[in-house]
Amino acid sequence: MSRPKLDVDMEAAIDLLTRGVSIKDTAIELGISNQTLSNRIADLQKKQGLLLQYRAIQSLQLTELQARVLEAITPEKIEEAPLRDLIMSYKILKANELVVEGKPSEIKGLVSYLIHLEKQEAALASGAPIVGYEEAEFTDNPNEEPSLSELDEQGF
Repeated sequence: MSRPKLDVDMEAAIDLLTRGVSIKDTAIELGISNQTLSNRIADLQKKQGLLLQYRAIQSLQLTELQARVLEAITPEKIEEAPLRDLIMSYKILKANELVVEGKPSEIKGLVSYLIHLEKQEAALASGAPIVGYEEAEFTDNPNEEPSLSELDEQGF
């Protein structure tokens, strides 16, 4: 039968060791043997390794779940989905693709415009004021419309 573990202030031990105090002097300061301190340090290192492994495993689990979700999206389900859901799904997928590629995740162009329109519709339906609303600009030529390239660069 083994004896119970001593209550060791590991925070104090780590503090002393990081300041360059030897294991022997740290053990004396804490009132424990060198072997006990060495065993506790080894135990902490083992647990730290397990925690680091968990992070890698957690990432793999999330990747597996993402793959399962994407596999569940069939062409039939896409055809049946409302436009709003398709736009939001595209926005999320595109943002994540850009993050993986190390590019900025700001979406511009037609998708950004559609998202902007959806927000305006939601604001009108709820009676809330429309954020970013500006007065219309009038020109002398009422038939003149902005080009697609101008809309593509416009921020919403």
